[in-house]
Amino acid sequence: MIYGSVTFAIALVAFAIVLLFLIPSREVAQPPERMFVVWEIVFPGASPQWGHFGALALLAWAYFLIQDILILWKGTPYLISLIATPSLKHTYGIPVEGTSEAVLRLINPTWVWVYAAPAVLFVVNLLLVSRREPFRKSL
Repeated sequence: MIYGSVTFAIALVAFAIVLLFLIPSREVAQPPERMFVVWEIVFPGASPQWGHFGALALLAWAYFLIQDILILWKGTPYLISLIATPSLKHTYGIPVEGTSEAVLRLINPTWVWVYAAPAVLFVVNLLLVSRREPFRKSL
């Protein structure tokens, strides 16, 4: 009986997603609202200037954002290490001085992935958004 209710819930969510993406919220002939420029700047990949690479840019931005939030909140971007941090000294014989912070220092990403990669993506997005033509009113 549970299998039928789970299948129904999955079908309902899939139908809602299809409706969300297939029903336009405004006429296509109208230019986007003025706030859309802000969203284009804040979320790389949302601008039409990205073309087919927009999805990859938005995915990378979401990954970097979640990674940074987890590093600030829990000290590591890896959720599995929050559940089970390996005992490197006892299991693998790797000498680790100190506590779990030393272990996290070994497995955490470098500053390039935490700070530089999101900054480069943001600057590239800012250049793409600033170089596009402004939207024109439809005739």
